Amino acid sequence: MQTISSEHKIGEIVSLNYQAAGVFSKYNIDFCCGGGISVAEACKRKNLPADVLLEELNLAVRQSSAETLDYASWSVSLLISWITEKHHRYVRGATDEILAWSAKVADRHGQTLPVNIRIHELFKGLVPELLAHLACEEDRVFPLLLELEARQKAGTPIAEELRNALKAELAEMENEHDHAGAVMKEINALTRGYNPPEMACTTWRVLWHKLSEFEQDLHKHVHLENNILFRKAGPLLV
Repeated sequence: MQTISSEHKIGEIVSLNYQAAGVFSKYNIDFCCGGGISVAEACKRKNLPADVLLEELNLAVRQSSAETLDYASWSVSLLISWITEKHHRYVRGATDEILAWSAKVADRHGQTLPVNIRIHELFKGLVPELLAHLACEEDRVFPLLLELEARQKAGTPIAEELRNALKAELAEMENEHDHAGAVMKEINALTRGYNPPEMACTTWRVLWHKLSEFEQDLHKHVHLENNILFRKAGPLLV
């Protein structure tokens, strides 16, 4: 990848080299749902010197392993397979565990720190929405993307009905991504970056660690869809 400048878009940078994601996470810069803004704009919003961020970004990219996965070069079908097997499976497996732990912490430590009750309520409300979202992608959105890819490869016309259906589905998916990201951002704020107080018991500490892992996976998951998978369909939907 060429040297990153202040005019490069956040999502574009991460799509070309995911090592940059760690730098953006360090400064709490949203590279998935908020990936459409430039480095300069991100720095302005965070009151962060652009040269500091650019130096770290370019260093991270230079030091990245040659084995870094080049998601942007993957086909639609490969991306869908990866997202489904890695991220969708993770969400389905992690949500039950986190819900159980958050209920336990809210019950035992809700009076000590009421924020634990709010965290449980937020995550409990998010889970059914996320599971419905995954099902929608697998049942409707991904099949439409695969049909689009197949028609492109075969050189067959893409019906206006298919274009309109996919445009509507992708817009809805991105809106739902924004909502999920906002919920996890609120949980992040409530936990002060998932930093438990000294009095926190082991269960409490494990819960906040699991929530941090969940948010990190969500960021990568949404980035792969919003900034790479869905963008591959863009030129064909015009």
